[in-house]
Amino acid sequence: MTAVLAISGGAPVRSEPFTAWPVHDERERELLLKVLESGVWSFGGPVEAEFSERFAEFSGAKYALCVANGSVSLEIALRALGVGPGDEVIVPALTWTATAWAAVQVGATPVFADISEEDWCIDPASIAEKITEKTRAVIPVHLYNQTAEMDEILALARRHSLWVVEDCAHAHGSRWGDRGVGTLGDIGSFSFQQTKGMTSGEGGILLTDGDELAERIYGLKNCARAMNPGGRHTFGANYRITEFQAAILLAQLERLPGQLEKKAQNIALFREKLSAIPGVTALAPKAESTRQGLYAVSVSVDPKMFGNVPREAVAMALEAEGIPVEPPYDVVYCASLWKGGADVLRFETGVDPTERLGLNSNCPRAERVAHVTGLTIPHEVFLGPEKDIEDLVAGFEKVQSNASELRTMGLKMRARGAARDVLRKIGARE
Repeated sequence: MTAVLAISGGAPVRSEPFTAWPVHDERERELLLKVLESGVWSFGGPVEAEFSERFAEFSGAKYALCVANGSVSLEIALRALGVGPGDEVIVPALTWTATAWAAVQVGATPVFADISEEDWCIDPASIAEKITEKTRAVIPVHLYNQTAEMDEILALARRHSLWVVEDCAHAHGSRWGDRGVGTLGDIGSFSFQQTKGMTSGEGGILLTDGDELAERIYGLKNCARAMNPGGRHTFGANYRITEFQAAILLAQLERLPGQLEKKAQNIALFREKLSAIPGVTALAPKAESTRQGLYAVSVSVDPKMFGNVPREAVAMALEAEGIPVEPPYDVVYCASLWKGGADVLRFETGVDPTERLGLNSNCPRAERVAHVTGLTIPHEVFLGPEKDIEDLVAGFEKVQSNASELRTMGLKMRARGAARDVLRKIGARE
């Protein structure tokens, strides 16, 4: 394929949009109207109870407790486990900042572990290197369309008496062997933010099998109320969702299995066809991953096969062809949203926050994926017909086939100092 790149004035591979997100239909309208007319709009209503029960059953957990969002859910999980000041929590360097911020919120110190470039998830070997006498918990993130190496992580946690909180914000419906993600560790945390694979705009849920943990989580999210009559009270705040959110989530959950099946078929086709293009790889699932929920599909680009141009040049060219791609998250300790907190902590505490925020961390594999080789494609793109997949692949093929033209553009980008800043759209999706 030698057609002129769209970014240089040629005709794009695709001009029509891909599937839009979020997806909704009359089922959401029906359930929202039911809540509206019921007069029960706040927390703890029958629709929230029904959704919680169904999500717990779908995931294979004893308890599912709805919360305000998928960020505060992680904070609640750590508080329920007794993690606090003086403790360390190991988190992946490549994730949304909320994973690490949860540790800061409870007074603990996040410790950044590196990832594996095969799945972009936290590397168990790096976890092992980071464990100290202060380590109390580890938060593996099931990132984009991948599941972390849970067997190795759980074995490490057992050996060192660590809590495991699974960050499943990207993984609604994922299964590891015969178990749903979020049920493998002590607590599983999910997000229902607008761009996620199930959404109510905002919202979250926590899974656990522990009776005492469920009671603590309930009190922490519901103003210290006891979960059951005569139950124990504890400290807590208002981190609840509403009946309207629960109504939307009921419809979203009913639709999820079919969507996951459709996405799985299209992603398998995409991976197969993309394998014929030099320098581009869609990350393969692990054998233990028996069903993949996802936020996006992870794609690795070899700069050598694209004229050694910045990854941003490849992304800009793909976008011009009508192919929706985004960089992955920035490495947390490099992210502007994370580094900006240093001034706040310095002002509040009078102490240099470098160690507390891990600003001097070194995770080279995470940095390489975040800054050099990583691209992602939003999950909703894979809900369309087979022609959408053909267009995706054609876009990658066209850009790769015109690497020399791309190299000229890339050199201009370097001269302007544009590398690493051009396509920072991830803030809008979170």
